[in-house]
Amino acid sequence: MEKTAYPLGHSGLDISDSVPADLRDPLADMLGYQMRRASLVTMAALSEALEPLGLRMTESITIRFVAANPGCNQAEIGRALGVKRTNMVPIVAGLVKAGLLDRSPADGRTHSLHLTADGEALHRQLAAVALEIEERFFGNIDEAERATLMGLFQRIRTIGR
Repeated sequence: MEKTAYPLGHSGLDISDSVPADLRDPLADMLGYQMRRASLVTMAALSEALEPLGLRMTESITIRFVAANPGCNQAEIGRALGVKRTNMVPIVAGLVKAGLLDRSPADGRTHSLHLTADGEALHRQLAAVALEIEERFFGNIDEAERATLMGLFQRIRTIGR
C-alpha cells in the first residue's frame, strides 16, 4: 500500500512538555489547550507505533471500524468519524487495493465493507498496538477516573455537534 510520509506529530506543533524556564505558558490553565497537547502526545505515539505496520491513522481507524461493524459502508464510516465522503473514497480504495478490505454490492451504488483474512490479521495487530498505547498513557488511571473522563469527553463532543 502506498503511504504518504508524515513527520511524527505532523500538526506542526511542538508536542514536548518542555517550556523554557524563562517563559510563562499563558495557556497552561486552559482545559482545551491541555486536552489538545495530551491528544497530540498520545496520537503521535500511536502514529509512530503504526509505522512498522505501514498504516496511517485514518487507515487503521477505518480497519478497526469495519472490524467492529462488518457490512457497513464507507458513507456510514465517514459520518461516524466526521470524515468527508471525498476523503473516505481514497482511504477505502487503498485498503481494498492492498487486500485488507473487500467491497460487496449491497444496494444500488452502495457497497458493504468486510475485512479480508489479511485485514483480520492486521486488525488483531492494530488492536494490540492500540492497547499498548492505551496502557502506556492511561494505565495509571483507575476505573472511576476513566469513567469520569469518558463522560466529560462525551459531554464536550455533544456540545460541539
